[in-house]
Amino acid sequence: TNDYQFDSKMLNALDITFQLAIAAGYEALKDAGIPLVRSDIKTSTGKILSGDWALPEDLQDETGIIFASAFPGYNNFAEELSFNSDGISGEGDKNFNRAFLFRVLSMGHSQFAQLIKAKGPNTSTNAACASTPQAIGIAEDWIRIGRCKRVIVITADNVTSKNLFQWIGAGFLASGAATTKSQWEDAVLPFGEGRNGIIIGAGASAFVIEQESEAKIRGVKPIVEILGSYFANSAY
Repeated sequence: TNDYQFDSKMLNALDITFQLAIAAGYEALKDAGIPLVRSDIKTSTGKILSGDWALPEDLQDETGIIFASAFPGYNNFAEELSFNSDGISGEGDKNFNRAFLFRVLSMGHSQFAQLIKAKGPNTSTNAACASTPQAIGIAEDWIRIGRCKRVIVITADNVTSKNLFQWIGAGFLASGAATTKSQWEDAVLPFGEGRNGIIIGAGASAFVIEQESEAKIRGVKPIVEILGSYFANSAY
């Protein structure tokens, strides 16, 4: 609420993955030199009021959003399950959260689009550990075929939250994917002969993928150029 001016009511409805991804999205916009401007709201009496901070109008229609996460909405779901098992008495569904669906649906993409008024294509993707590069590949496809001129890819996962770690952590451990080493030097070896699983954690990232001509119009120099992408699936 202090750093990104999240509305407290909206914050309550956002899963931690949505919160992290949206915050990263704001950081990416800043790094890409894309400003947010104060929008205007016209009242029924004709009075103009200050609205939310949003993309400049000339960027709104051509900006798409992709949210990438392996466990989106799971933290809220686990929290709801814990509350219902502990807190609901004989009154039954009187205590059921009316915002339940909005809290557990994978909606980081649509919520971020609503916040910054990005009106281009909008979706989420989940390819486990490859979710982010897959999202970048989809963004490239969208831009190449003309669906939009730029895509903001926002990503996040937080499986070490107090609600999820007992479930997802146990799942990784049971499947042999989580490290059992006590020293981090021995644990951070996910690949190769000496590997011992992965370290489970949390994180977020965001990227502005933009048509080269649009970056030139805005007078910014991109950090990296996407030459091409490749989707591969061995079907196990």
